[in-house]
Amino acid sequence: MKVAVKTVVLFVLGTFLFTSQSYAAPQGQPIIGVNLRGYGTTASAQQDTKLNELASYGVKTIREGFPSQAEAQFNRFVVEAYRRGIGMVAIIYPTLGGTGQHTSEVDATVGRRWRVPALIDADPTGFKAAFAAQLAALEDAGVKLTAFEIGNEFNTVGYNADFPAHGSGRILGLADLDNPKDGEARRVASGYLQYIKILAVIKDVRDHSRLNRETPIITGGLSNVGLAGPKSFNGQVATSVADTVTFMRQHGADQFVDGYGVHAYTSGDPHQTLAQRLAVLEVIFHACTSSKPCWLTEWAFNNRDQSCPVNDEVRLHLVEAERATLKHFVDQGRLAASIYYSWDGDFPGQKENMGAIFRCGSLTDAGKLALGPLPK
Repeated sequence: MKVAVKTVVLFVLGTFLFTSQSYAAPQGQPIIGVNLRGYGTTASAQQDTKLNELASYGVKTIREGFPSQAEAQFNRFVVEAYRRGIGMVAIIYPTLGGTGQHTSEVDATVGRRWRVPALIDADPTGFKAAFAAQLAALEDAGVKLTAFEIGNEFNTVGYNADFPAHGSGRILGLADLDNPKDGEARRVASGYLQYIKILAVIKDVRDHSRLNRETPIITGGLSNVGLAGPKSFNGQVATSVADTVTFMRQHGADQFVDGYGVHAYTSGDPHQTLAQRLAVLEVIFHACTSSKPCWLTEWAFNNRDQSCPVNDEVRLHLVEAERATLKHFVDQGRLAASIYYSWDGDFPGQKENMGAIFRCGSLTDAGKLALGPLPK
């Protein structure tokens, strides 16, 4: 990683003229940040309150999903974050501008709390038009993003309608995706091939942009569903992280991306050893390399204590153990980012969730550790 370099940028947004900076992680350190959801379309005062709160605790990176079409209020949120020295890992959904022909209906029994799009419906032409317009609006305001993350957990039923809602319940592997006689797996594989076409578009737009030519492109964070096998943990069909990455690499994804997004929600057992944690994360990070490292865009431990002040002692120990494990992969050059999930409730006004690190009006001790630099 390069040493942080301050870049002064002057730009005008409406009636505002301000100076901003771009931030890179210190040498030998991953990008450290936190997920934040639901503030992009809230009132300006609410956005400012949350961003000031984040800045006061020294947060430098947040992860947030972009809306399905350009929205002035969301752009304001990104710009105001950037003004405060807070960069964004921007989740750009690959079905942006797509046909929507195979979008699923809501089915809460399989975690589809909303209508879920299918990767097979991704349209490179429609995507390019929509994405280029969104990026241009931000670049007009002088914004450099931290990363483009293309999608989210698209290896699962909950975020990709290429998977049947009530399918075989297998965790598909590379052999399944390559099997022309496996109709269920081939439908998923076809969507993945369409996804790679979107990656190519992203790179083309990025490479021809004014301010974001060096912004990393990473695949959407893949859910850790375990190894390929005949039965998944939840009875839903999915593809394993390593096999998904390997399939994409075999079909040319490496020429378009700078890394691969993964999610890791590991054991909350405080007695688990470092070796046991390493073994679990090795399964998740298996296909990542020093040239195409993993970006861990979601990880967390729950604390079910809803009292205030919150007792975060056990979670503090868990975060410390996980960070020691993550450092192993950072030292190998295979891990480039650690983004905790999440700062607070998913949406303003929502009850504090169990994984949140901003609880009872302040950042918990576990949160302070999760967002600090990794040990040397």
